[in-house]
Amino acid sequence: MLTHYFELRAIPQLEITETEVINQVMQSLHQVLVNHQGNIAVSFPCYNVHRTLGGIIRLFGDEAQLQQFRTALLQQTVINDYTLALPIASVPTSVKGYLRLIRVNPKGQSALRRAEKRLTAQGKWSAEVKSKMVEKWGSIHLNYPHLHFASKSTGQHFIMWLKQQKCATAVQGTFNSYGLSKTATVPDF
Repeated sequence: MLTHYFELRAIPQLEITETEVINQVMQSLHQVLVNHQGNIAVSFPCYNVHRTLGGIIRLFGDEAQLQQFRTALLQQTVINDYTLALPIASVPTSVKGYLRLIRVNPKGQSALRRAEKRLTAQGKWSAEVKSKMVEKWGSIHLNYPHLHFASKSTGQHFIMWLKQQKCATAVQGTFNSYGLSKTATVPDF
């Protein structure tokens, strides 16, 4: 149950941008969230300000879980050096609504070309099929804010595009090791 929250606010740096700070902080958050998977949610109150995620990360959970998570998180050097961790507080009773933050995995132009070639050979390709594929896979040219990650296990670098959806009602669920969920929502205030 998401009854409490706390915020990490990026401290302005001369040598790196706010976006780079948030990328580094989310990398560290992910490493700690792996041990709290399912219980801690992430949101970005300044989502899409200047087409970025903004400089605030809001973390949700119940009070005991957040206290344990916050203690583990504050042991990370990046968190201490680049953010101001605000105290844990109760979620306000009056909220604007609810949000869902979803990872969008776009397919590139090459995937669309391969599908077109395959379906043309089968006689099934049409403009309608193409529009359905773009709708299903997401826009080929995404305009969503994103994070840059470097996988500790594989060493690969990847971009995580994040789409925020507004919801009228709260939906319970679990969150992954990035604090995201395809179904569960977080309060918006």
